[in-house]
Amino acid sequence: MENKVVLVTGANGGLGSVFVEKILELNPSKIYCTARDIKSLQNIKDLSETIEVIELDIASKESIDKAVTKIDKLDVLINNAGVNSNTKLFDDSFMDIEVNLKGTSNLTKALFEKLKSSKGTVVNVTSVLAIINLPIMANYCVSKSALHSFTQALRAEFGLFGGEVYEVLPGPIETRMTEGSPMPKTSPQDIVDVTLESMKNKVYEIYPDVFAQMVKKRLEDEPKKLIEEFAMSIQR
Repeated sequence: MENKVVLVTGANGGLGSVFVEKILELNPSKIYCTARDIKSLQNIKDLSETIEVIELDIASKESIDKAVTKIDKLDVLINNAGVNSNTKLFDDSFMDIEVNLKGTSNLTKALFEKLKSSKGTVVNVTSVLAIINLPIMANYCVSKSALHSFTQALRAEFGLFGGEVYEVLPGPIETRMTEGSPMPKTSPQDIVDVTLESMKNKVYEIYPDVFAQMVKKRLEDEPKKLIEEFAMSIQR
């Protein structure tokens, strides 16, 4: 990240703000920090003169187009912004797809030429639920699964010009999104530390916590049993 221009979406959230704080320690030349409500970024802005805040709703094409005009150069894009509607499959909610998949895709597309010219890097924050569905929040899982596939395609596209694409697939994190959940959670600091260390070591699919690593291992060893256990969430 040294001397790099970095953009972090959802920088006002628990994970996004930690990404900003940790990247600041690595001496970037600039960090663009975005959120739908620019006022929520005031504490982030006060951290350093290196930071520039931009209002951005990734679910709005108009907002994306406006934000991109403020960015001259970009080396690293961290697609952290996301939403969890906590809805089941037929609850008529498409918000997760609109934000997590379409929003991330539209923003990355809008910044593609800037990243291409710098042989840049993209980091997509998905979820370990991208590789197994928890039906009680099925629409979130579907959106993250689609984003997982999008990330794989994007990695191939970036490989054509020497760019890199990383995917972070965490389990539950101690943020506003998981408030009230009884599941054990990992701190945002630990997630970001493992992510940045994994990027240094060229690990392109990052399972940054014990829960995510457990899910990955059990899907390899006993997929049917784990899928059945996750399916039970809808019966409770």
